[in-house]
Amino acid sequence: MGENVKFLEDKKRVLTNLELAIKENLVDEEIIPILKIINDLDFCYTTSSCIGRVGVIEIPKDKNPKIYSKWVGKWHHYAKYDELFNALKNWKDKEEAKNTMAIFVMNPPIIHIACKDLYSAKKMLDLAIHSGLKASSIKSVSERRIIVEILPTHKVDAPIGEDGKLFVDEDYLKFLLDYGNLKLKKARSVLMRWVDNLTTQFNK
Repeated sequence: MGENVKFLEDKKRVLTNLELAIKENLVDEEIIPILKIINDLDFCYTTSSCIGRVGVIEIPKDKNPKIYSKWVGKWHHYAKYDELFNALKNWKDKEEAKNTMAIFVMNPPIIHIACKDLYSAKKMLDLAIHSGLKASSIKSVSERRIIVEILPTHKVDAPIGEDGKLFVDEDYLKFLLDYGNLKLKKARSVLMRWVDNLTTQFNK
């Protein structure tokens, strides 16, 4: 009983913070209806999420990339050529671009879900994997909650430049952006298949 009370207290606190973040436009608009479906379930709540994005990351070669990497440009919508070209032009013009690498990325949608027990977590994970989100996994286990990561397998990481110089021409950049947008679209489609299955299974 005590553990259940703690879980409900945590859920209330996290969802209050989520509502504040939504009001401040800090949450991807497209993912908000999905979060509501999950958070309406009594055995779980979301802790973080992203609808997926394409972009270019500047990674330093002589510093910790987890701390010092920066976005050259990132888009949660399906980005256009001029958005990519303008972002890369700004990167090339920066003095700070020296001693860095530019990586084109497509990060798929990701949702972290706190479940109240291992049974609920396994049920959520099994449904995700059976829906095609095969990179999903249980990320952590504690007395308060089990964290399940919902994640498609679609992903793109492609080095395109170094020290302010691009290795590739505009035609390849266009190809890469089209490819990234297509992969992102497929990843979101798989995510929505899971959402539909989630809604059906739990009668939401």
